[in-house]
This record gives sequence, C-alpha cells and structure tokens, in this order.
Amino acid sequence: MNKKVLIIIAVIVLLLMNAFAIYYFAIRGKNTGQITKKAELYVCPMHPQIQQDHPGVCPICNMELVLKGSSQTMDDTSNSKKDKELGEITLSPTEQVVANVKTETVKFEDFGFDIEANGVVKQRDDALRQLSSPVKGKITKLYINYEGQKVGKGQRAFEIYSPELISTQREFLLAYDNYKRNENSTYEGIKENIGSILDAARQRLKLWFMSDAQIDELAESHTIRNSISYYADYSGVVTKKYFNEGSWVMEGATIADVVNLSSVWITANIYENDLSQIKIGQSVEINLTGYGDKIVSGKIDYINPFVNPDTRTIEVRITAPNSNLLLKPDMYVKVNISTSNVSSAIVVPKNAVLRTGKMDMVYVKKSGNAFVPREVKVGGERNGKYLITSGIDSGDEIVVSAGFLIDSESQIRMGSGNTMPGMDMPEKKNDVEIKDNDAMKDLKKQ
Repeated sequence: MNKKVLIIIAVIVLLLMNAFAIYYFAIRGKNTGQITKKAELYVCPMHPQIQQDHPGVCPICNMELVLKGSSQTMDDTSNSKKDKELGEITLSPTEQVVANVKTETVKFEDFGFDIEANGVVKQRDDALRQLSSPVKGKITKLYINYEGQKVGKGQRAFEIYSPELISTQREFLLAYDNYKRNENSTYEGIKENIGSILDAARQRLKLWFMSDAQIDELAESHTIRNSISYYADYSGVVTKKYFNEGSWVMEGATIADVVNLSSVWITANIYENDLSQIKIGQSVEINLTGYGDKIVSGKIDYINPFVNPDTRTIEVRITAPNSNLLLKPDMYVKVNISTSNVSSAIVVPKNAVLRTGKMDMVYVKKSGNAFVPREVKVGGERNGKYLITSGIDSGDEIVVSAGFLIDSESQIRMGSGNTMPGMDMPEKKNDVEIKDNDAMKDLKKQ
C-alpha cells in the first residue's frame, strides 16, 4: 500500500514539474522572441543604408553587418527622442576624446574681401633675345657652354672663322694703306675717292658686327685675324643652345636663346564675380611659399577681354621685378589682390564646414554632450576661413575637428527614419534598404 502511494506521489510531482516547465519556457520564449525581433537591427558600418533584422554581409562591400540598438532601449528613450532635433547625436566625453572632437565659439571677425588666386610665373615675351652669327663660318670657340648659364652684357659669346670676313679684312687694309700713301696728295678728287673706298670697307666690317675698337686694332696691327670674337649686347639666362664648338653655321644662324629674367609675368585666373574689384595698375602681393612665404610686389598690367567658358574665369597678367631671380618660369605662386574692402562678419575655420555639394553645414554643440547639424550659407573664402552669411550666430559653439566622423555616426544612428535636407536617404525594399541610385538596386530586382 505504501509503495503505491509513493508511486502516485512521484507521478503527481513529475506532472507538476512538466506543467511548470512548459508554462515557464512558453511564456519566457514568447517574450524573448518578441524582444529579439524588435531589438535586433543589423547595419553596415560603411553603408548605413543597408539594414536588416538578421545577421549577414553587406551586398555592396561584403562587410559583416553590425548589431545596432535594441527595442527596449528605444522604448525607454522614446520620450527623450521627441525633444531631439533632426540629426542630433549625443557623444559621451570618452567618445569625444577618442574621435578627437574639438569645438570653437563662433564670433565676429574682420573679413577682408581681398582676391586670392593661384598664379604661374612666365617669362616676358619681350625679354627673349637671340645670339646669332652675322657671317657664315665655323665656330672655333664657344663661351656659352650650357643652358641656364647667366650671360652679362658685353660678355664674350663665341669666336668664328669666316673666309669672307678674312677677305674683307684684307680689303680694308689695302684701302687703309692706299689712303695713308695719298693723304698728303694735292689732288682733292683722288683723296675723296680713296677715302670713300676706305669708309666702304670699314662699314662692311661693321655690318658684320666688328666693333670700332676691333677695326682700329686691325688698322694699327696690320694683322688679319682668322677668328673674330663676338660679344653679347644684353644680359640674361641661356634657355637654349643650338651649336657646339666646331659647328659650321650659316649667316644669321641662332647660336643660343637668352631671356632676361630681371622682370617676369605672373598669370592668374580671377572669377568673373570679382572682375569689378580689379583694374590695370592695381598692386598685387605675390607669395613665394618655397622661400618661407616671402612677399614680392607687382602690378596688374593686362586683363584678358575674354572669359574662359569652361572655368568662368578671366586671365590677369601681373608684372613683377625679379632682380634676384627668385621668381622662376613655371613656378606656382599665391597671388593676393588687395581691394581695401573689409567687413565684420561671422568667420569659421574651413574644417568646420561640411560641404556635400547640395548643402553646407556645421555641427553645433548644445547643452551637455549633444551635437546638432545646422545648414549654413558660405559667402566667401579667405586665409583658410569661410565667411558665413546665415545658419549660425555669434556665441554658438561649433565642431571644428572630427565633423565628418560625427556626421557619419549621426547617419548610422538615424537610420532611415529621418532625413537631412539636401541629403539622399535610402528607400526601403524588403528587409534591406538601398538608395535609388545605388547599383545594387538592380540586384534586388532579380
């Protein structure tokens, strides 16, 4: 009898335990499933528009999807989100340090409307000269040995052997000796005749660029030179050498090109909006970054009457002195054209402005650790800063470092529920969200 009672009691206990287990796991599993279903949201770190409710990989970059947020957390913070602005993001102090977030208070500053542009140094077209041979002959000695060599006015350039020049020297000596023998003659007609022959021989030597000193030396020494020296009649730098020693050249052949770089041109492209601010004769500062930001002064001497239809700019030419040859042809320089137009305005560092192509915005720090985007209008750029005409006020604290990181994190946390003006947001299709212009949209249709 006792044995039967024990068996009945054991069966009842087992039935109660099974019933409790079924009840517990059924209710617990149901609730857990609901939470998981609501909580799990997987997104791509590189493409936040890719979202789904189960693990997987991004169809664009093949990265593992990351679990973001939970429904319970979202429910707990639903009331606080109602007070948040669109795109607002909260970062803890630790997250701000890790992201290197830096802020700066907006204030009014003097903003100069000077025109800044990139310039290119050019040699002046009227500064190019050519050393050429006045006679046909053979170069016996060349004193210009390489391109880039400096040549001074009066410097010996080359020596040339010319049979024609030798015969002309001989004719001059014959005419000179004949004149000397008859300079005391009483026949005036003969003296004039002989004198005119001597003058003609002298002029012929001068046409071949023999100097008066060389001709006088020939008359005194009575020694005919096989090679005649020629000298440079201007200073400059050799840009091209055409012949070497021993070369035969024709009359008028160019031996070398020489350019005078004591004064150069700088060409810069100015936007048509700034055309009313410039005029011929206006002073210009040329910044030589390669020489420790050395400043050279120049003046505008030419404004192109035509606008470049592709860049909507006008070419401006600036003449600048270059006695120390710091300005070298094809060098890039910074050009600053002073307009004496200054105003007090809100000015922010360039790094603070996020330019998306459709809009410009900055992140403003609110009370606490919240950051909110603000659309701004950029009115100009000078010295690494932007002039802001609207969107923020003096006293606002804006992000000047790590703005792009904050914006990326904001887009990930926002998901597809909200959109910023001027920014393309994804369109939801099935369990993955893809932009309209995304190439992967075609794959989803298949």
